Amino acid sequence: MKIFSVGNPSINLYLLDSGTHRLLIDSGYPDQLNVLGRQMRQPGFKISDIDYLIVTHFHVDHAGAIQELKSAGVQFILFDIQAAFINPMESMITGKWRYTPLTTQDNLILSPDESAAFFKQLNIDGQVIATPGHSYDSITLLLDSGEAFTGDLLAENLILDEASQEKKSWLKLRSLGAKIVYPGHGPVYTIIK
Repeated sequence: MKIFSVGNPSINLYLLDSGTHRLLIDSGYPDQLNVLGRQMRQPGFKISDIDYLIVTHFHVDHAGAIQELKSAGVQFILFDIQAAFINPMESMITGKWRYTPLTTQDNLILSPDESAAFFKQLNIDGQVIATPGHSYDSITLLLDSGEAFTGDLLAENLILDEASQEKKSWLKLRSLGAKIVYPGHGPVYTIIK
């Protein structure tokens, strides 16, 4: 599995290349496909090389360009636990961004429990874990090798409330073997035992 950072200084986007398929984690802001295209050229890819897209949560910086990517031929995987968060995001950004509304009839809808079997078909050993905290629809893609793509889940060392939802999400990720964090913002880091 090869992992490429294809984001920009304000948002991390990650491209996973399994050798047979490419999965993009988070879409970035609306109307910024040209920026993503430039970032993807650095490791030798084009937007048309992306097979699938998932988003860690429905905030404009992580999910604003989903429909644009779908229009470019990318299959969007919508996790059922996130579906109710599309309309609130769209309501917040309508009129403020050059945003293309998300069509729902052509998405691949999965539950987190179905994710491991689906990703196995793409030669990606991992699963999606519900990790509410920063937002209720937050998910993390956790690879079997320990890489955790957490989006905006608050870093564990910044959590002050031990009973918080964020802390519970981190305890779950640790118990499942998370070792290296690929956050939505900031540098990649290793989890301290």
